[in-house]
Amino acid sequence: MKRAGGSPTVALNAKGIRMKEEGIDVLSFAAGEPDFDTPEAVKAAAAEAIRRNDTHYTSAAGTIALRRRIVRKLWEENGIRASEDGIIVTPGAKPALYAALMSFLEEGDECMVLTPAYPSYRSGILMAGAEYVPVPLRFEDGFVVTREMLEAKVTARSKMLIVCSPCNPTGHVLTKREVHDIADFVLEHDMLLVSDEIYEKLIYDGREHLSFGAIPEISDRVVTLNGLSKSAAMTGWRIGYSASSPELARVMLKMQQNTVNCTASFTQFAAITAFDCAAETERMRQSYLERRDLICDGLNAIPAITCPRAEGAFYAFFRIDWRDMSAGELADTLLDKAGVLVVPGTAFGEGGEKCIRMSFAADRASLQEAVRRMRELFA
Repeated sequence: MKRAGGSPTVALNAKGIRMKEEGIDVLSFAAGEPDFDTPEAVKAAAAEAIRRNDTHYTSAAGTIALRRRIVRKLWEENGIRASEDGIIVTPGAKPALYAALMSFLEEGDECMVLTPAYPSYRSGILMAGAEYVPVPLRFEDGFVVTREMLEAKVTARSKMLIVCSPCNPTGHVLTKREVHDIADFVLEHDMLLVSDEIYEKLIYDGREHLSFGAIPEISDRVVTLNGLSKSAAMTGWRIGYSASSPELARVMLKMQQNTVNCTASFTQFAAITAFDCAAETERMRQSYLERRDLICDGLNAIPAITCPRAEGAFYAFFRIDWRDMSAGELADTLLDKAGVLVVPGTAFGEGGEKCIRMSFAADRASLQEAVRRMRELFA
C-alpha cells in the first residue's frame, strides 16, 4: 500500500465538490461521470426488486439471470463466446480489475500498461506486489500503439498487459491492426491480457469497437472488464463485470468471496433491464458527440492549445504549449486564474506531458464558459 498512490481523478473531483460547497466559483471537469439520469425503466426494475424483497445475498459470482444476460450480450454485441461460469458480477468495474491483478500478479512479475492510462491500473499493479511497466504512446501520433513499442518493453518477467479502448484519458479507439498486433504480441510472449472496455458504447465517426476476447487464438488468456456506469449512467449503482475463461474466473472469484461477497442484489436485477436501454445510450452518445465538437472547436481556436477530436469516451485530451509550463503547472493555473478544474495529463502517466484531460460530460453552457475563460487566460 505504501507503493501505491491515491486516485488523482477522485481526489480532484472531491476538491471541486468541496470548493462549490464553500461558494467558490469553479467549473469542474475532473469526474468521469455521465451527466444523464439513469433510464426510468432501470429505476422501476430496481424498485420492483426491492418490493418483492430481492434484497438478500446472491451467489458471489452474481445472479444466474444477470450472468446469462451478460453472456448473451457478449456474444451478440462483441463476438465473445463466454459461459456463465466465466462471468463475475462486481460492484463496479474496478473490483473486477483488482481481482484480475491480485489473482495473477505477484512479486517479480511485470505488468505492461499502454500510457497515458487510468491511474488505478498502476496502483493495483503495485498493490499486487508486481512492477508497473509503462508503454508510452505519443500525442503527435494520435496515441497509436505499434508492435515495436511493445517489444521494446517486454522482458522475461512480463506477465500481463492492460489495454483500454476506447481509452481513458486519450479517447483513442484501437484499430483492427492495433488489436491484431497486440493479440499476436501477448500470444507470442505467453502473457495475460486485461481489456478494459467500459467505454465501448461511446464511439464516434463510424469507428468500430473490437473485443480481444472475440479472437479465438487468445480468448483463453483475456479478461474483459465492463459495466453499466458509462453506457447506462449508473455510476452510483456499482454494476460491473469480468468475462474470462472459467479457469481464470475460478481464481478471481476468491477475491469476491473474501472481500465484498457479492454485488447488491436489487441492482443486479435492475442491470438486466439496463442492457435493453439501447435508445437511451444512443441519445447519450449523440449528445456527447455534439459536445465533443463544441469543446474541440472552441479549444482549437486558442493559439496555445491543440485538441484532437476524441474517437471515443467523453474526454478532451489536449496539449497546451504556454510559458513552458508542465501539465501540473497548467492545471494549477487553470484552477487558480480561471476557476476551471481539470486533470493534468501526467496523472495518467508517461505520454501526458503538457496535456490536460477535461470531461465533456457536462452541460453546454459550462463547456462554453470554460472555453471563454481559457481563451481569456491564454491570450
